[in-house]
Amino acid sequence: MNFIKRKYYQLLVGFLKFIGANEISISKAKYFLKNNTKLNLDNPTEFTEKLQWLKFNFYTEKYGYLVDKYEVRSYVAKIIGNEYLNGFIDVYDSVEEINLSKLPNQFALKGTHGSGYNIIVEDKSKLNWIKAKKQLQKYLNKDYSKVNGEAIYKSVKPRILAEEFLTQSEGDYIIDYKFFCFNGEAKYVWVKTFHDGKFRNCYYDLKWNKVEDDLNESNFLDVEMGKPENFDEMIEISNKLSKDLIFVRVDLYSIKEKIYFGELTFFPHGGIKRLSVEKFNKEFGDLIQLPN
Repeated sequence: MNFIKRKYYQLLVGFLKFIGANEISISKAKYFLKNNTKLNLDNPTEFTEKLQWLKFNFYTEKYGYLVDKYEVRSYVAKIIGNEYLNGFIDVYDSVEEINLSKLPNQFALKGTHGSGYNIIVEDKSKLNWIKAKKQLQKYLNKDYSKVNGEAIYKSVKPRILAEEFLTQSEGDYIIDYKFFCFNGEAKYVWVKTFHDGKFRNCYYDLKWNKVEDDLNESNFLDVEMGKPENFDEMIEISNKLSKDLIFVRVDLYSIKEKIYFGELTFFPHGGIKRLSVEKFNKEFGDLIQLPN
């Protein structure tokens, strides 16, 4: 999306919210501006169309415990065990509760109630705590359910989760493995890492064959990634965590051959952005069987 179109997008969405338009109308406008095609909610067929349908008709507040970054830990421990969870330090209802002196030199602070609400601290001595506290307060003040109309977040209590710092090794970036799962079965994995000065990504099938990107996006990872030694175990974990769920993306890390749970994502890109691999838009749509 170029600069002019992005500004128009922001202005229109802002105007719709200002006049009190409902979430469905706002999502339809966002979808059209992003994809230059109308969002069909009456007879959805494509992946993102069905995600939008699920967003408004199925994945409501009762599933909030699966997107709450603190509460989901209990679900993960029950399904696959505590050994796949990153180390827990504490959880806070307010910024004032955080005692910096009691935190280790390296740690991560995450808003439990949304996506992208993170402060990663590699060296506490270099942290601008005054600035960080202001940022954390901004996170706590936000209602993530209103960003893309995701009712699943409405009941999630805004808190700050402190976890242990994860690192691959000196100078290396952690690789994200994001498994697209349908009714308890992983089908593809989206791999995201830092390469050549920016974050890049690509898809692999479960036999570790790379899927070429149709749109030739600038963030496409054009180098081959090595298949993790524990890839089969990651698939098994993804299947277990996604059991009985129509669709969910299971986000995992593999660090020094140990698997860590990241999060469960029900609406990648808020269900707004069509996938850059064109065949997936229909294939993934066909894999989602909407309830009556």
